[in-house]
Amino acid sequence: MNILLLLFTTLASFGGISASGVAPGNFSLSCTSINLRHGFFLGATCCRPVEDSDTDSAESESDNQLDLTMCIGLDQVAGRMQWEVYGKFSNYCANCTLMVGGHEGHVLTCFCRPLVGGKGVVRSSLNLDEGITNDMGTLKCDGGMASSGDGHGL
Repeated sequence: MNILLLLFTTLASFGGISASGVAPGNFSLSCTSINLRHGFFLGATCCRPVEDSDTDSAESESDNQLDLTMCIGLDQVAGRMQWEVYGKFSNYCANCTLMVGGHEGHVLTCFCRPLVGGKGVVRSSLNLDEGITNDMGTLKCDGGMASSGDGHGL
Protein backbone atom coordinates (compact mmCIF):
# COMPACT_ATOMS: atom_id res chain seq x y z
CA MET A 1 0.00 0.00 0.00
CA ASN A 2 2.79 2.43 0.90
CA ILE A 3 4.54 1.68 -2.39
CA LEU A 4 1.39 2.57 -4.39
CA LEU A 5 1.00 5.81 -2.45
CA LEU A 6 4.65 6.67 -3.09
CA LEU A 7 4.27 5.89 -6.81
CA PHE A 8 1.11 8.04 -7.10
CA THR A 9 2.76 10.93 -5.23
CA THR A 10 5.87 10.71 -7.41
CA LEU A 11 3.88 10.67 -10.67
CA ALA A 12 1.71 13.58 -9.54
CA SER A 13 4.74 15.66 -8.58
CA PHE A 14 6.28 15.18 -12.03
CA GLY A 15 3.07 16.09 -13.85
CA GLY A 16 2.24 12.54 -14.90
CA ILE A 17 -1.23 12.74 -13.37
CA SER A 18 -3.22 15.31 -11.49
CA ALA A 19 -4.51 15.00 -7.94
CA SER A 20 -7.86 13.84 -9.37
CA GLY A 21 -6.10 10.95 -11.13
CA VAL A 22 -6.57 12.45 -14.61
CA ALA A 23 -3.63 12.97 -16.95
CA PRO A 24 -3.19 16.73 -17.51
CA GLY A 25 -3.94 18.42 -20.82
CA ASN A 26 -4.82 16.90 -24.19
CA PHE A 27 -8.56 17.46 -23.86
CA SER A 28 -8.90 17.28 -27.64
CA LEU A 29 -8.13 13.55 -27.68
CA SER A 30 -11.59 12.86 -26.22
CA CYS A 31 -13.60 15.93 -27.30
CA THR A 32 -15.22 16.95 -30.59
CA SER A 33 -16.92 20.08 -31.97
CA ILE A 34 -14.17 22.19 -30.38
CA ASN A 35 -14.80 25.91 -30.84
CA LEU A 36 -14.32 29.36 -29.37
CA ARG A 37 -17.54 31.00 -28.14
CA HIS A 38 -17.86 34.74 -27.53
CA GLY A 39 -14.08 35.18 -27.72
CA PHE A 40 -13.21 33.76 -24.29
CA PHE A 41 -15.16 30.51 -23.84
CA LEU A 42 -13.98 27.10 -25.05
CA GLY A 43 -16.84 24.94 -26.28
CA ALA A 44 -16.59 21.19 -26.86
CA THR A 45 -18.52 17.95 -26.71
CA CYS A 46 -16.52 15.55 -24.54
CA CYS A 47 -16.77 11.81 -23.94
CA ARG A 48 -17.39 10.51 -20.46
CA PRO A 49 -17.63 6.90 -19.35
CA VAL A 50 -21.02 5.74 -18.10
CA GLU A 51 -21.79 2.82 -15.87
CA ASP A 52 -23.63 0.13 -17.76
CA SER A 53 -24.00 -3.42 -16.51
CA ASP A 54 -24.09 -4.85 -20.04
CA THR A 55 -20.86 -3.37 -21.37
CA ASP A 56 -17.53 -2.27 -19.96
CA SER A 57 -16.78 0.39 -22.56
CA ALA A 58 -19.98 2.45 -22.69
CA GLU A 59 -19.51 6.19 -23.19
CA SER A 60 -21.76 9.20 -23.42
CA GLU A 61 -21.09 12.78 -24.44
CA SER A 62 -21.36 16.03 -22.54
CA ASP A 63 -21.60 19.52 -24.04
CA ASN A 64 -19.21 21.88 -22.25
CA GLN A 65 -18.34 25.54 -22.13
CA LEU A 66 -15.23 26.54 -20.16
CA ASP A 67 -14.57 30.17 -19.26
CA LEU A 68 -10.93 30.52 -20.33
CA THR A 69 -10.48 33.59 -18.12
CA MET A 70 -10.45 31.12 -15.22
CA CYS A 71 -7.43 29.34 -16.74
CA ILE A 72 -5.38 31.95 -18.58
CA GLY A 73 -3.69 35.13 -17.42
CA LEU A 74 -1.17 37.54 -18.88
CA ASP A 75 2.52 38.16 -18.30
CA GLN A 76 2.17 41.86 -17.50
CA VAL A 77 5.56 42.81 -18.96
CA ALA A 78 5.83 40.64 -22.08
CA GLY A 79 2.12 40.75 -22.90
CA ARG A 80 2.03 36.98 -23.42
CA MET A 81 -0.80 34.72 -22.28
CA GLN A 82 0.14 32.15 -19.65
CA TRP A 83 -1.59 29.46 -17.58
CA GLU A 84 -2.91 31.10 -14.43
CA VAL A 85 -5.93 30.28 -12.25
CA TYR A 86 -8.34 33.25 -12.25
CA GLY A 87 -6.01 34.90 -14.78
CA LYS A 88 -8.66 37.13 -16.39
CA PHE A 89 -6.72 37.50 -19.66
CA SER A 90 -9.88 38.98 -21.20
CA ASN A 91 -9.12 42.23 -19.36
CA TYR A 92 -5.98 42.64 -21.51
CA CYS A 93 -6.62 40.67 -24.72
CA ALA A 94 -9.02 40.97 -27.66
CA ASN A 95 -9.70 39.59 -31.14
CA CYS A 96 -9.07 36.00 -30.05
CA THR A 97 -9.23 33.12 -32.52
CA LEU A 98 -8.85 29.36 -32.14
CA MET A 99 -6.86 27.24 -34.59
CA VAL A 100 -8.50 23.83 -34.28
CA GLY A 101 -6.32 20.75 -34.66
CA GLY A 102 -3.18 20.56 -36.71
CA HIS A 103 0.27 19.47 -35.60
CA GLU A 104 0.47 22.27 -33.00
CA GLY A 105 -2.76 21.30 -31.23
CA HIS A 106 -5.61 23.68 -30.47
CA VAL A 107 -3.98 27.10 -30.36
CA LEU A 108 -5.67 30.20 -28.95
CA THR A 109 -4.28 33.42 -30.45
CA CYS A 110 -5.15 36.87 -29.10
CA PHE A 111 -3.86 40.42 -29.34
CA CYS A 112 -2.88 41.54 -25.84
CA ARG A 113 -1.73 44.79 -24.28
CA PRO A 114 0.91 44.50 -21.54
CA LEU A 115 0.48 46.78 -18.53
CA VAL A 116 4.19 47.48 -18.10
CA GLY A 117 6.66 48.76 -20.67
CA GLY A 118 4.40 50.41 -23.24
CA LYS A 119 5.10 47.82 -25.97
CA GLY A 120 1.73 48.29 -27.61
CA VAL A 121 -0.34 45.33 -28.71
CA VAL A 122 1.39 41.92 -28.70
CA ARG A 123 0.20 38.86 -30.65
CA SER A 124 0.15 35.95 -28.19
CA SER A 125 -0.63 32.25 -28.68
CA LEU A 126 -1.22 29.40 -26.25
CA ASN A 127 -1.76 25.69 -26.97
CA LEU A 128 -4.96 24.81 -25.08
CA ASP A 129 -4.09 21.09 -25.12
CA GLU A 130 -1.26 21.87 -22.70
CA GLY A 131 -3.48 23.18 -19.91
CA ILE A 132 -7.03 21.88 -20.33
CA THR A 133 -8.22 18.39 -19.41
CA ASN A 134 -11.34 16.34 -20.09
CA ASP A 135 -12.15 14.96 -16.63
CA MET A 136 -15.00 12.45 -16.98
CA GLY A 137 -16.73 14.54 -19.65
CA THR A 138 -16.08 17.93 -18.02
CA LEU A 139 -13.53 20.42 -19.33
CA LYS A 140 -11.20 21.62 -16.58
CA CYS A 141 -8.22 23.92 -16.32
CA ASP A 142 -5.28 21.91 -15.02
CA GLY A 143 -5.41 24.30 -12.06
CA GLY A 144 -8.79 22.86 -11.11
CA MET A 145 -11.49 25.21 -12.47
CA ALA A 146 -14.31 23.28 -14.19
CA SER A 147 -16.75 24.03 -16.97
CA SER A 148 -20.47 23.98 -16.73
CA GLY A 149 -21.85 20.75 -18.12
CA ASP A 150 -24.87 22.40 -19.69
CA GLY A 151 -22.99 24.53 -22.23
CA HIS A 152 -23.94 27.83 -20.57
CA GLY A 153 -20.61 28.74 -18.95
CA LEU A 154 -19.71 29.46 -15.34
